[in-house]
Order: sequence, then C-alpha cells, then structure tokens
Amino acid sequence: MKTKDKLSTVDKYRFLAPIYDYLASLVLGKAFHESKKTFLEIIQPGDTVWVIGGGTGAILPEILKRCGKNGKIIYMEASNKMLEKAKGRVSLDYQSRVEFICSEDFSLPKEGEIDVVITQFLLDVLTDYSINSLFQRVKQKVSPSTSWLFLDFYPVKDKQWLIHLMITSFSLLAKHPRKELPDYDEFFKNWGWGEKKAVSFEKGFYKAKLYRLAPKAIKSETISLK
Repeated sequence: MKTKDKLSTVDKYRFLAPIYDYLASLVLGKAFHESKKTFLEIIQPGDTVWVIGGGTGAILPEILKRCGKNGKIIYMEASNKMLEKAKGRVSLDYQSRVEFICSEDFSLPKEGEIDVVITQFLLDVLTDYSINSLFQRVKQKVSPSTSWLFLDFYPVKDKQWLIHLMITSFSLLAKHPRKELPDYDEFFKNWGWGEKKAVSFEKGFYKAKLYRLAPKAIKSETISLK
C-alpha cells in the first residue's frame, strides 16, 4: 500500500472524520450508504479505478473485489484523517493494490490510463473553478472507454431546508466555500461527457449517474481556468 501526500493545508475534516459516517447515517439514513454501490458492477477484473474524494472508504472493499488481483485502485482524498479511516478498511492481503494519495489538486502521474472514475458527494463541496480543474485533470487520464460513476445531491424542493442546513454546517465545520449546489449536468456536458444511466434516491434528492465520453468530446483548452 503506497501513500503520497500532496497536501500542505490544515485538514478541514480533522474533527468531522471520526463521526462522519455516524452523522451521515443519522441525517440521511441507510439509503445514503446504499446509493454508493450504484453502478459498481461496471468495474471489471484488471481495471484501474480512480476514486476521488472517497472519504472514509466505505466502498473500498467492494471495488477491490470487483477489480480483482490484477486491478488497481488510486484512492485520492484531501483529508488525512479520512484517508486513515479508509486505509483501515483494506486488509494486509490487498494493500499492494491500493495507492492512497492525500491531495486536493487532482493531479496524477502521466503514465497509464484510468478505466473507471468515481466521485461520490464531492462536486457539491467544490468551487466552480475546482470542478473545472477536476474535469481537466480527468481528461488527461481517460480513454473513450472510460466510465465515470457520479453521485451527488440535487436541489429538490422539499429538501431545500436540509440542503441549506448541510451547506451551512459544512461551511462552518469544514470551511466549504459553496453557497448553493453546482449545476453538475452542465459541467459534464461542457467537458464532453454523455449520461448513459441514472438512478434517483429519496425522490431525486441524490442521484447516481453513469457517464462516458461523447464521440465528439470538447477539448479541455476550450474552458479557461484563469
């Protein structure tokens, strides 16, 4: 098991990490955790899977089982505390198949392509600039056959109070800068990703989507990050 540290800022989740899973279950219920398994069946033996913002690693065992002994997981998380909890989910027999990276700039070595990208409840805490930066980094590592498994909150009317509560709480506790949810669909469209499947949970409060690059995906340089 390899670990790389590319993070120099204070760990914004140092207080939340020990109770994160408990709070998520208390506020969002069992469906929240079950939703993270959506579309994992597309992972094939031998695949290289890039998990970005994976938190405490609840889905790590399932991904390890699906990508098999010849597969690889690159597990990227901005919080050292979260990363430590994720490492605890990997037994000694599987540690050589997971590379843990503590980073918030989404950069990977240039060698090799990614078969599956996974972002779950990540884009909702990123600024628009950081979301575009993420898409740009991903674009450098994928092929036409790469799948992107996306899962996040959507602004449904009867959950506006809960969305406001979560945004305010994470702004105070983890210094998240967002004041509203991003327009995820627009970002995927602008960067050339086409939606192939979608599953809604809690009447559309959060949705899992499977994306693949559209035949005429736009070039990353058409979106300025300046």
